[in-house]
Amino acid sequence: PLVHAAVGRFDGSLTVLKPFEAGADGKPNPGYRDLFPEAPPEGLVPSCAVAGIVGALTGVIGTLQAMETIKLITGIGEPLVGRLLLYDALGARFDTIRYKRA
Repeated sequence: PLVHAAVGRFDGSLTVLKPFEAGADGKPNPGYRDLFPEAPPEGLVPSCAVAGIVGALTGVIGTLQAMETIKLITGIGEPLVGRLLLYDALGARFDTIRYKRA
């Protein structure tokens, strides 16, 4: 499994990738390219050095990433497989979107 997280400016995201295993429905779990089919065009997404990142944001997303890892290791809870957790630090909002294998 891969516990994948990303941050940028005031937003963060988190998901768990287990593409070589099947879900409860018996179908293969989605992989990274099911979530992001293509890389963004060169220059569209600014680097962290240019856009900046609020330091506390990395703490929030890193803590959530650690919790997902603990859930995977211990076998408890419901890991974010097939779901992308989005965090908006400015609005103090969490949202989750589902994605599946293409």
